Amino acid sequence: MLEKEFPLSETTCPGIYALDLSLDRLKTGVDNIRHDVYFSGDFHKTVQHFIFQIIVKQTQTEEVLHLGKGVSLTRIREKFRRHCREILLYGINSAKSEREIEIDRLVQLSLLKLLLDAIPEQFEHFEGRLKEISRGYELSHNQDDAVELDKKIITVKENRQAVIRGVGRDVFLNLQEINQKDLNELRRINFGDRTVIPDTVFSNPMFFAENPFDDYFTLKHYDIMFGHRPEDPDRYESLLSSVKKILFEIYETPHLAPFHPDDSRRHPDFDGCLKRVENIDFFFNSFQTTYRYRSFRKSGTDKDIRRLKKFSREQRERLWILSRKFEQDGILEKILAVYEMQPVYLEFCPPLVPQLIAQFLIDRRVRKNVAVRLKQISRFYGKTFSTKPLHRIRRQIWWTRIKREYGYLIRFLKNFVQFHRDFQDYKAIRESMDQINMATDPKIINLSRVNNTLYEFLLPHERRFQEKPISSHVILKADVRGSTTITHRMMMRDLNPASYFSLNFFDPITEILPDYGAEKVFVEGDALILSIFERESESAGRYSVARACGLAVSILSIVKSCNLRNGKYRLPDIELGIGITYTAGRPAFLFDGDQRIMISSAINIADRLAGCSKPLKQALFKESAPFNLYVFQSMSDEAMSEVDDDLFLRYNVNGIELSSTGFQQLREEIEIQTFTVNASRASRHSKMKFYTGKFPLVSGEIQRLVIREAPIVRIDPNHYTVKGLTDRKYYEICTNRKLRKIVENLRG
Repeated sequence: MLEKEFPLSETTCPGIYALDLSLDRLKTGVDNIRHDVYFSGDFHKTVQHFIFQIIVKQTQTEEVLHLGKGVSLTRIREKFRRHCREILLYGINSAKSEREIEIDRLVQLSLLKLLLDAIPEQFEHFEGRLKEISRGYELSHNQDDAVELDKKIITVKENRQAVIRGVGRDVFLNLQEINQKDLNELRRINFGDRTVIPDTVFSNPMFFAENPFDDYFTLKHYDIMFGHRPEDPDRYESLLSSVKKILFEIYETPHLAPFHPDDSRRHPDFDGCLKRVENIDFFFNSFQTTYRYRSFRKSGTDKDIRRLKKFSREQRERLWILSRKFEQDGILEKILAVYEMQPVYLEFCPPLVPQLIAQFLIDRRVRKNVAVRLKQISRFYGKTFSTKPLHRIRRQIWWTRIKREYGYLIRFLKNFVQFHRDFQDYKAIRESMDQINMATDPKIINLSRVNNTLYEFLLPHERRFQEKPISSHVILKADVRGSTTITHRMMMRDLNPASYFSLNFFDPITEILPDYGAEKVFVEGDALILSIFERESESAGRYSVARACGLAVSILSIVKSCNLRNGKYRLPDIELGIGITYTAGRPAFLFDGDQRIMISSAINIADRLAGCSKPLKQALFKESAPFNLYVFQSMSDEAMSEVDDDLFLRYNVNGIELSSTGFQQLREEIEIQTFTVNASRASRHSKMKFYTGKFPLVSGEIQRLVIREAPIVRIDPNHYTVKGLTDRKYYEICTNRKLRKIVENLRG
């Protein structure tokens, strides 16, 4: 219970923030310095249109531009989001196809660069449109409208930065939501957690700030203010150095170190720690720990209570060290003044600047100068500036030190860490974007394309349609058990077996084939053979085996649902056996008139995997078995090695067998985790090995697979008695809900 609430123990290093934006492995473009990137022409238009419409909405100029009717921002936004997703998905698939994650990183950085450049460009375009309309009013002698519009243009110019920030937040929020919806999960599936760019990058307000250190900007977005003079101890650089020194001092104090002291490892990455806000709570927030300690006294163990109490005491000691150091450096007073002044500083700024208000509260000499200056300024503003609110706050600061000093220190550190993270991310993103050349000149585009150094990210309808050669293929065979018996029983009852198989097997399966990128190879009364192709240089994701396995699971689910429905009307159940195999190569084709016929050894292998031995079914499994698939060897190893055919005996009733080559390919396609389940949880065997992983459907929906690995059992061919285990393995795609839940719980 305690570990769930407080997962970091005293000897655990807090989480380290890392942002990897490297593009070093990618080809440089025609200038041999930057990477040439070309975005879809239609995508450029979509981005420009969307940004322009947001600017219009932010400035409330729809009527001026005659855009009130016939323009739906909702539809424009949906189109922007759809096109962004298609471009980003193309980048992910290209990265997977080329086995180079930096391609996905490149498309994200390039998209950020495109958007950051497009926002001010569209603002200039927007201003130009307003000026054109104003000139039109003047030429038509419509002076009243011209004057009103000129006033609007002046207001727009004055609020330029605020409008750009508002538009930027809107655009980046949409981009963040697109990634969060399914693309980040797709990245994790293919490349791991480390490859996902943190959400904080897309919500970073610094991208739209003229100066990230501007006092108004830092106070509004980070609740903080920095000194600007070289000698100021609260300059950003000085503060960062001070905080790192304090952390190092704490690290060197054995009983206070939040890291495990080990001479064999280097000092912790303090800079990485100072980019995660939650680490401040871990280092210093004794208030939070004390609250947990008091809540835990009622239900926790004595050991856990002592641990929390000790941890809270250590946090207070660290906080005391921090407070005394900040006091010695002259930082503490400035921190308290900045927080206390925030309710009233905008009453004086402008004409004053926020730095003067903070200095007023802590420096007697500044107070006199500010009072004189406010009297002088009053003449120009036509109002009196009373310093009484500032004097009241100045007197409160003493009580603040007594009652709220530590709380303000924790608040300040969290604000500082957030600023530090965003500023470092801002610099890193800018440096990475400087390595990208957004190619727009046709000569550069053609030259880079000819030299195979152009990274093109196009919308689906812009990609030239050219069916590339098949590089590999997957075959799935679904074999209906006892179709002859079912047909006979139904005809005896004067029922139609053809419509029965059509409605309960062929038709519902046909409907889901596009979700998995599959197509029919062959259909007969009791079997269905499907294929999924992969093509050369194709960026479609390369999930052929994973999708075939997912399709097989869905087929069994469909048949099970149909059986439940048909049972109410005493119609026979359908039992299946499914086999899946992968071949690294293209099949052969011949034509019977217009009908294309595939020839592939994979079809024969899938047929064997989908089969079921009737004697085995009758002899060994009269009662329900824990799994749907078992594979046996009845011949000697020497006899098995002399033939190329699959001569194993199978029990496959509503089971799915994946060939060993298919399993190896599956491990190439998706991230797979391995689990061992004890016998009592799954079967009579001592331990069983399982694998699990997730993959995307064509639509982007995510599906999970659970695979059981088991040894092929050696049996007596005459009496079907078990003689031992072989070294060979077989793989079952599991559909049992209880088993899948066990593996899911182990994974979590």
